[in-house]
Amino acid sequence: MRAVVLAGGVGRRLRPHTLTIPKPLVPIDGIPILHIILAQLQSAGFTHVSLSLGHQAHMIEASFGGNRWADLELDFFLEEEPLGTAGPLALLPPFEDSTLVMNADLLTDIDFADLITRHKKSAAAATVALSRQHIDIAHGVVELDEDHRVTDFREKPRLSFLVSGGIYVLEPTLRRLLPTRGRDDMPALLDRARDEGERIEGHVIEGDWHDIGTPEQLNRATAAFRADRVRYLGRRAAAELGAGTGAFQEVGSG
Repeated sequence: MRAVVLAGGVGRRLRPHTLTIPKPLVPIDGIPILHIILAQLQSAGFTHVSLSLGHQAHMIEASFGGNRWADLELDFFLEEEPLGTAGPLALLPPFEDSTLVMNADLLTDIDFADLITRHKKSAAAATVALSRQHIDIAHGVVELDEDHRVTDFREKPRLSFLVSGGIYVLEPTLRRLLPTRGRDDMPALLDRARDEGERIEGHVIEGDWHDIGTPEQLNRATAAFRADRVRYLGRRAAAELGAGTGAFQEVGSG
């Protein structure tokens, strides 16, 4: 199985952590975010990962020491300018099968192999992994009709939304909808696919999902990962990462 990881972001909102290292190498409990993701993909049965790089690309390449890492075949593609969340796919050779595409700034315990399996069974052109997020409103929420009569009054409600988890499974046929050059984002690509009658499936992540865009979000992800590494990595990878052995080297472990 093949995956593409989008790792070209600058990470301005994550400063000061990104002042000296690229965002994908910011550590979670001592381990770079990107290394956690690749360890998860390897455990899920992926054999080939393409990394789309931009800001401080040389540091990310150097962190893997070559084109083999933890039994994964790696290749690197450089964005000369920011290309968004879909534009980098035009840099890669055409997909031969269903391909996982994901951002490099998240922590999740999603079963990647199960996501691929569900996608294939759905006959969809794309599957979007979704996270259920909640917003607590600190005030009473009032609704009015057109005559200004109160029709609903809810005290401090909790609102729920499904948000994109930054994880997608795409069929090779979607490549025809990519621009040959320049920026393109995944929502626009999937909108074009829907306009052409393609089925776009949603898969709700039942477990844990953390966007890592700010220092506060990084702290929450770190606390969750520190509390239960096995939940995110499985026992073998968690043990090897903890020991700093093999391809799984913790930051500062040498």
